[in-house]
Amino acid sequence: MYEVIYHSRTGNTRKVAEAIAAELKVTAQDIGTAGIVPQDAFIFLGLGYDRVALPEIVTAFMKQNRFRGRKIALFTTSVFGSMTERKKIEQLLEANGAIIVRNFKCYGRCWDINKENPTALELKKARWFARSSAITLFSRQEEKAKELAFVG
Repeated sequence: MYEVIYHSRTGNTRKVAEAIAAELKVTAQDIGTAGIVPQDAFIFLGLGYDRVALPEIVTAFMKQNRFRGRKIALFTTSVFGSMTERKKIEQLLEANGAIIVRNFKCYGRCWDINKENPTALELKKARWFARSSAITLFSRQEEKAKELAFVG
């Protein structure tokens, strides 16, 4: 089961979340209304970033859903795409117990900067990210099931 959860201040991350959700045949959910996510769900978590701190709504969601040990696929949008900021966000998520197994980033738009973003190509890449993540996850689960079937 997949859940696509996002936090978007300007709509960029929402557009990427919707592309990912469409590929997975689920509905993208705003983090403010997502509530408790089933523990067996694989979460695609989308965040826009323009500063280092995670918004309170994100940390509240993580606490509510016990992120310790939970595997997620992280997708982010940013006007400038600073890898330093992105790395700090990954560290904050990991400090809350999340295990980031896949990640994707694309440029966002803000004011007159990157006005066309996310572009059709970036949304296509987001759909590919969703599909490849799902295939990888399914393959790992299938391999684990085969391993368990051989154990006596």
